[in-house]
Amino acid sequence: MSTPLSFFLYSSRLAPDCDPTEVGNIVKVAREFNASHGITGILVFDGERFTQYIEGPVSEIDALVAKLPKDRRHTDFLQLNAGDDLEERRYATWSMGYSDVSLDELDIDLMATIDGDAALNLFTKAVTEIDRL
Repeated sequence: MSTPLSFFLYSSRLAPDCDPTEVGNIVKVAREFNASHGITGILVFDGERFTQYIEGPVSEIDALVAKLPKDRRHTDFLQLNAGDDLEERRYATWSMGYSDVSLDELDIDLMATIDGDAALNLFTKAVTEIDRL
């Protein structure tokens, strides 16, 4: 039997005292951590706001989700969607994909105002478009 998978989608804002150049370090550390914990996903940054989707074993996602809101490098942490019934990974080959985007590619503020499933659909569609570029 395969390990149950869960996913988590959130948005947040870069902390005022955190330089945007720190984002590269966030991605580097996340890739190493995720690879060793069976987590995959993608982080998107528009210069001010983040949105991140992570997926993996339920226990690993739960442990990471408990830490994420406490990270001093971001504020305004907002859960957009989550579930523990993922049948297959959306981003199986990305320990942590990364893209910086413009508002035209993904409106992160809009995602924070819509239903969780609609936010996930908007995110997934935008990432698909970004990945084709």
